Amino acid sequence: MQLNRRWFHSEHGLTLLEVIVALVISGIFLITTLRLLTDQWRGACFLKNHLEAHYAVMTAGKTVSDVIRMAKNVEWVKDTAVLKILPLPDGANPAPTLDAYFIADLDQDGRDDLYWQHAGVSQPLASCITRWKCEEVEPGLWEVLLQASVDGQVVSWSGWVRRRTYSPVSTLSIDQGVMSAFLSSSF
Repeated sequence: MQLNRRWFHSEHGLTLLEVIVALVISGIFLITTLRLLTDQWRGACFLKNHLEAHYAVMTAGKTVSDVIRMAKNVEWVKDTAVLKILPLPDGANPAPTLDAYFIADLDQDGRDDLYWQHAGVSQPLASCITRWKCEEVEPGLWEVLLQASVDGQVVSWSGWVRRRTYSPVSTLSIDQGVMSAFLSSSF
């Protein structure tokens, strides 16, 4: 039985050729895995930047639209790209002051932000806003355009908003028309 034992069990190690083949296969596997991981990382960064820019314009657009909708007076200063708003008086603010919305880099981080200035104090509304425009396209109807850029991802947003306090028809003529229609139909 001693003669066959040597054939089944070898005390030699791996040959140089086997080691090289194993290293080549492992190298190919590692290169493929690293490439896949870096592609996933780039895709995740691309998506994160796009979503951050999208969130910035959506938040700023909703805020500016709500402010215009509920404003007593709205003025867009084209030269300085400043939106001036006089809010309606309410219980919390019986004597409203003029507010301003503008783009600047007041926090000096190298990115422009949209700011709201109220009572002389500026507060950031949204980061990475690079461009914006508010125009009154017809009396009481405003178009708001915003653009944000985050690491090369540029996103735009536009919306139309009508001021609730603007009425092309006086409320007195509406009230008289409703009353006369009511009186004529009831008798």
